[in-house]
Amino acid sequence: MIFDGAADAVLAAFLGCIFGSFATMLIHRMPSQDRSAWGGRSACPKCDAILGIRDLVPVLSWCLSRGRCRHCRASIGWRYPLTEVATALVFMGAWWAGDGFGLPFFLLAALGLTLVVMSAIDLEHGYLPDALQITAFLLGLVWRFMAPGDPLHQALDALLGIAALGGTGLLVRWGFRLLRGREGFGLGDVKLLAVAGLWLGLGPAPLYLITAGLGGAVFAVIWRQLGGGREFPLGPALALALFLALIFPEAARLMN
Repeated sequence: MIFDGAADAVLAAFLGCIFGSFATMLIHRMPSQDRSAWGGRSACPKCDAILGIRDLVPVLSWCLSRGRCRHCRASIGWRYPLTEVATALVFMGAWWAGDGFGLPFFLLAALGLTLVVMSAIDLEHGYLPDALQITAFLLGLVWRFMAPGDPLHQALDALLGIAALGGTGLLVRWGFRLLRGREGFGLGDVKLLAVAGLWLGLGPAPLYLITAGLGGAVFAVIWRQLGGGREFPLGPALALALFLALIFPEAARLMN
């Protein structure tokens, strides 16, 4: 039994690495305004050399090439292996929380993959793509539909969660604009809060806000120490807090 569990965990991590490689492609291509960027095979962004299988093995290819393109020797950023490792951890968390490879695993893994891509794009480009917000929202609807209990209660809880977290985001956004003449939250952050409300419902909302706030504060300090400037992307903290709340739902129950 222990061996079977370890094998399943390794399989989840392996799947996460594969989808992490897909995530790096989305992170690179989604912000591009050039529609042709979505076509064709993967290529080096510096020399346009077509990448083969030996270049695309998650994590391992980057390590063996020492972080450089084998064609032009251009540097390949840490973002690529870090994204693959992060997605592997997300898939392992989804496997653990979903108690195996059932529908909960696939929904949590799909959400985690979406959140990883959203976070990376927010870090690099300062926005959260609507297409990914919609994806996370639709996954949340399926999550709610498959949840045990009265469907009407599930729907009401989801609406209350959306109102509580999305409404909090709007209040902070408008409050900062009124008091300081600038926006405290971007509109993408407000949308992500509403998505979190759909997934979590009303009960876990207070703990989620505390976790996201603390995570955002820590991230802001790190961001500024690394020279990122006064403004910092909040999306990664909101995304991480949402995934942790879904992986560890018992923490929210302690506050009830």
